[in-house]
Amino acid sequence: MVDYESVLIKHKFKFKKSLGQNFIYDDELLDEIAAAGGADNATVVEIGAGAGTLSRAIAKRAKKLNSFEIDETLFPVLEETLEGLDNVQLFSNNVLELGIETVDTLIGEPYIVIANLPYYITTPLIFFFLRSELCGSITCLVQKEVAERICSYGGGDFGALSASVQAVAEPKIVRIIKSWDFNPQPEVDSALIRLDRKSGTAFSDALDKFFKDCFAQKRKTLVNNLTAAGIAKPDITAALEKLGFAPTARAEELGADGLMKLGKELGRV
Repeated sequence: MVDYESVLIKHKFKFKKSLGQNFIYDDELLDEIAAAGGADNATVVEIGAGAGTLSRAIAKRAKKLNSFEIDETLFPVLEETLEGLDNVQLFSNNVLELGIETVDTLIGEPYIVIANLPYYITTPLIFFFLRSELCGSITCLVQKEVAERICSYGGGDFGALSASVQAVAEPKIVRIIKSWDFNPQPEVDSALIRLDRKSGTAFSDALDKFFKDCFAQKRKTLVNNLTAAGIAKPDITAALEKLGFAPTARAEELGADGLMKLGKELGRV
């Protein structure tokens, strides 16, 4: 068992709030996260190795772990906490700067993502990997509120974020993780979510724009929102009628699948 806190003190590590660094030290919880993500015998990508707490739990199960960490002051810590694990490769790159095609080329085979994501960059990273041709699933820790929005299938929480994720993946909340399980302790609870990719469907700029247009003003009808986005009103009403929806329908009434079909009918996704 690694004493992560002692190793961090030894290397005089200072937590950086700007990087959203909140670590988990509970080995049982870390192993549960790795298992829930499907790490067994898999090629795994981790964003934010931190002190190597989750990295170590993943590596014990995975075929290979590719872990990205942009805080280079953590590399001496990681050398110590990941000692003896020969299936781990560390990168100091920012994946968002590399681009998903480069990351896919770097990994070179189908992979899954398991990560304790920094809160400030959760959504961009999720959509980054939903664009991948090789990423089969994303299991990550996010703010509880964000998880509930992603996994909402109706009601007030269902919006562009929910629809965009659900159009290309099947999300579920695995469990809630309390704020006191982290160090430093964040102000809110987290949730572990898993997004399993739908075959043959990837996120794209066109899909992103169309779904945002659909929800531009949630109280307005799809006809009004999409007309404002430059789509001819007769085309929208005809497409809605073909799909069995009223011309007064709002975006949330169609759900992710219905909006995806609408986007295809209109040639927008």
